[in-house]
Amino acid sequence: MEEGSVAQPLRRRAEAPVKASRLAPVPPPMDAVNGMESARDLLTRLERLAKKGGTFTQDPEKRPYVFYGGQHLSVSQVIEDNLWKFEFNSMARNILDHMKAVHDDQGLVEVTQCELAVKYGVSQSKVSRGIGELSRHNFTWKEQRGVYRLNPLYAYRWGSVKQRRLVKALETVLLEHEIVIPTVRNEATR
Repeated sequence: MEEGSVAQPLRRRAEAPVKASRLAPVPPPMDAVNGMESARDLLTRLERLAKKGGTFTQDPEKRPYVFYGGQHLSVSQVIEDNLWKFEFNSMARNILDHMKAVHDDQGLVEVTQCELAVKYGVSQSKVSRGIGELSRHNFTWKEQRGVYRLNPLYAYRWGSVKQRRLVKALETVLLEHEIVIPTVRNEATR
């Protein structure tokens, strides 16, 4: 290259573009119905259904609502969402979860502290402190030896009619055992 000359881009020879040949799509088989099964097969199935009787629908079979355990559990979503504010220790949370799962139609749980201690593999005093923590916040209270009541305004078996009856029967007791969601320091300064 000479001094002062500018490099020129390389030029290519103009060629005619290669024409792409298109293939024709493969035709579907003559007996295909929506690409799934043959028309003859579908007709034989419908004839078999007509002979045996029955119904033919396109709706999938409806299944009942399924949940674990014998009965459905309903919890207060407001309290459940703010449960972290109570700052329960792990033993208190374990006991609360156990009571939510096993209470009866009256909101009663028949269990002793000794049984809970064996179940969770801890000392009875640790269970006692957990129950005391739940009692201070009115989630549960002792009805008699070995029987605790879970606050029905927090958790109760499914069935609003039964819950309304129980709340009405325990009206004065529930007024004494109101669950108050604590405020967190950050929320108090806002």
